Amino acid sequence: MADEPVPFELLKTFSGLVHRQPLFTANRLDVDSYHLSFLDLDGNKLDDDVAVPDFVELLPHIVKTISHRQKALLTVPESWQETLLNLQNLDVNLTLDINGYNIPQLNNKAFSFAGHATGEADSSTHTLLIDLERFNPNSLSSNLPKWRQHHRILCATNVNAASQYQFCKTHDLDLLQGNFYTVPEAKEKQTVSPSQQTLMELLVKLQEPDIEPDDLAATINQDVSLSYKLLRLINSAFFGLPRQVSSTKQAVMMLGLGKIKTWASLLCLSGMDDKPNELRTVAMTRARMCELLAKYYKGQADTFFAAGLFSTLDAIMDRPLDQLLEHLPLSDELKKALIERKGPAGFALHDTLSYERGQWTSIDTSSIPKEVLVRTYLDSINWAKELNIQLQD
Repeated sequence: MADEPVPFELLKTFSGLVHRQPLFTANRLDVDSYHLSFLDLDGNKLDDDVAVPDFVELLPHIVKTISHRQKALLTVPESWQETLLNLQNLDVNLTLDINGYNIPQLNNKAFSFAGHATGEADSSTHTLLIDLERFNPNSLSSNLPKWRQHHRILCATNVNAASQYQFCKTHDLDLLQGNFYTVPEAKEKQTVSPSQQTLMELLVKLQEPDIEPDDLAATINQDVSLSYKLLRLINSAFFGLPRQVSSTKQAVMMLGLGKIKTWASLLCLSGMDDKPNELRTVAMTRARMCELLAKYYKGQADTFFAAGLFSTLDAIMDRPLDQLLEHLPLSDELKKALIERKGPAGFALHDTLSYERGQWTSIDTSSIPKEVLVRTYLDSINWAKELNIQLQD
């Protein structure tokens, strides 16, 4: 829609931090919706009586613009909730995190409320947010039957380890939020599956520093699915090229070795069927945010993009990143950025990961103003959403 960029640009005028986290269905790890949090520049809850920005009335539209979902969980101050609850004729479903407020009178079917589990007399909201950092497994097990009686949706937050994910799945929680899917899962036997081996072999070929254009095109063409996806993407509206690209070799000549290597690598990393699709979104978002930060760190955009992209390799392969990088012919600059978070690209990756994970005190050490980081983050998640649309089969 032609009017979509307007509310999105308004969102970027917000004077605080905006954070987006996926809410997964526990049984399939599909993204049910996203949780959008609005915080002050230090990452703290906004005052309940803070002034209502102009974009709040457009939040239902913004939700669809940056998440491509018809529903969302919102953590916003009480003053914003009052404005939202007065909106009419909404085509999205919004769950408002009451965060200690009294449950407001609700006359709008587009809204529901989420409360926080305390282990005591929890309010009977539609959704209950259960912070796993506040409960041990035994306490959770004893409280879950009671919570299930009073709430339609049980949502675990701070699910940051594979063991926590397995607990939630075993105990039939409905939704999960956390970074568990972005970290490698420790396994007793570090066996490499055939698909992972094929992926690594292809990535090695794609990253050869002295590869010739003809050889790069031939490498890509060896994987029929990869060459098809690459040409389809390059010819999509996302790239907006002035003329149709009919072959991989033509794509290499038109876009250059560096860009084709990067885009082909992205398509390879996004093709692992045993991982949540959201991990592809994370890879894209990290890559784009690092790329946008390149101008502030005065670095080469392609290197920064690659740093964000390959930072997800450990989660995709369930192996330590330093072990995986031993087999990839990446530049010393890129390896240093990925392993040590050093050098300009490493600093950008540090900023990107800190923002993604909501590690706000870590962002304080960045040389980039927070106002720049939040705008860059928003541009990146929107860019990744648009790219995902093009990559969908």
